[in-house]
Amino acid sequence: MIEYGTSPDRAQQLSNAALAMMSELGVIAHPNNFTIFFNYLSGEEPDLTQTIDILRSNNREFDELQCRDLFTRFFDTVNEREIVTRITEDLRNQLMSVLETVRNAGIDTCAYGEALDHFCEYIGDKDFTNLEQALKTLLGATRDIEGVNRLLETRLDNTSTEISKLRRDLEDMKREAMTDCLTGIANRKAFDLRLRDCAMQSMETGKPLSLLLIDIDHFKTFNDTHGHQAGDQVIRLMAQTLQQNVKGRDTAARYGGEEFAVILPMTGLGCARQLAEHIRHNVETRKVVSRIRHEELGKVTVSIGVSTFAYGEPLGRFIERADQALYLAKAKGRNRVATERQIADAHPTAQTPDITTPQPKKQRYA
Repeated sequence: MIEYGTSPDRAQQLSNAALAMMSELGVIAHPNNFTIFFNYLSGEEPDLTQTIDILRSNNREFDELQCRDLFTRFFDTVNEREIVTRITEDLRNQLMSVLETVRNAGIDTCAYGEALDHFCEYIGDKDFTNLEQALKTLLGATRDIEGVNRLLETRLDNTSTEISKLRRDLEDMKREAMTDCLTGIANRKAFDLRLRDCAMQSMETGKPLSLLLIDIDHFKTFNDTHGHQAGDQVIRLMAQTLQQNVKGRDTAARYGGEEFAVILPMTGLGCARQLAEHIRHNVETRKVVSRIRHEELGKVTVSIGVSTFAYGEPLGRFIERADQALYLAKAKGRNRVATERQIADAHPTAQTPDITTPQPKKQRYA
């Protein structure tokens, strides 16, 4: 459940403003879309605010596909919480079962000690009747403790197996949480984490880091013409093409809707541009064939923006330059690659980021 810490008057103002903005942008007024723009205007979700600001600055259309991706990325976490809650409850129940078994074993151990003391009292007794009874009691207690130990061992084995299974469930859940369900490649959450790690490594080592932002040209038209299944097929085809063209240390991700991203550690702007051209060419030469009607639907093309990390800059600025380069590629006719340097050439007054390679950390303070 989403909690809002705001006054009734403020909530009413935000509601009115959200509805007005949705109307201005042509966004369908349903609860999920309202949630997006209410939170955007409230400013309580900085990542959402930054994402929408970038989209608006580049005049991106807030169609239903775009809005659905925004809602999924920032608000649709209920299933993940439910899975974590279930696994945590299962683990708690398993541990409580072990604790109860150990307690039972402790009680039986005490009973065994009492039987042993009782037997010792009759060791030198000439009355074999009492000694036989004590021995019988001790034998019964011994069998009881053996039975409890076997039960405890079985319970511990079962619990160990169950805990291992729960651990695998948690690992699977983490993997699913980082994977785009349609394409099988990294999703936006995984992209954000990986980009942050790569930026830190780039600062530590002084190695370059580049980013590709890729947009399928005229995807909305293709989707409207051939249907959502064909559109999904194109998105999966795009993901497969990226996986076939990136190296082990690179990361291909679905950035949102029909947009993709590729993180390129240890790669400068020139090499990143070459890879982008290679990807663009591979996509252009592939034909899309309907899996239902088995007929050609034509071909698709992509536009790609390329930027290089300027050491120490906010990651949002790094992404924004790639997005601006992507917008320039689309403005120049689509099916092409543009880099951040072309943005500087197109706008001479714009500041070019300083991407001077720093010394590795161990040498900076020598």
